[in-house]
Amino acid sequence: MKKLVSIILIIIGSVNAFGQSIDKATNINGITLGANQANFGDDLYFITGDEPAYNEAPSLQFTLKRKIRLGIRDASYQGDEYRKFGNFEAANITFQFYEGELFKVQWTFRNRQALMETYNYMLDMYADKFGSSKEEVFDDFRQVEWQGKSKYLQVFMDTESDVTLVFEDVKLAKRVQKVLTKSK
Repeated sequence: MKKLVSIILIIIGSVNAFGQSIDKATNINGITLGANQANFGDDLYFITGDEPAYNEAPSLQFTLKRKIRLGIRDASYQGDEYRKFGNFEAANITFQFYEGELFKVQWTFRNRQALMETYNYMLDMYADKFGSSKEEVFDDFRQVEWQGKSKYLQVFMDTESDVTLVFEDVKLAKRVQKVLTKSK
């Protein structure tokens, strides 16, 4: 009986250790969560809500401007430095900052001829680094997540259009959610 309990504890500890290994990541593709927005210099375009797309969607504009008033900023990365992952290049990189501190980054890959290749490359690369994770497959999308106590990584593929990689500071994202909820 003691051996069985010991084996169960070892298995639980192993599973737990793999699930938390994302927390040990210092950066993804050179981008470190918690970095100050000033670190990216002139390579950021901060979304203001005055762009044409927002002028045509008043509810989105209101929501974005509310976030800005609360210290939450969305920015599009205009540089080239963090776009390449092996042979694949992100079409867009979006950052989210809270009070100047990076808490979420999202890379979007839009090469439709190489969607599955891009997706598999990301899965292989991050499974090697952070351990395997369960893939969820649906009719029009698939995803894999690595959830830690302080960091989160997701590889997501919309089978019709793009592959997205998301890296997020879990604790700061929860704080941002609380700020947004309180402001309603």
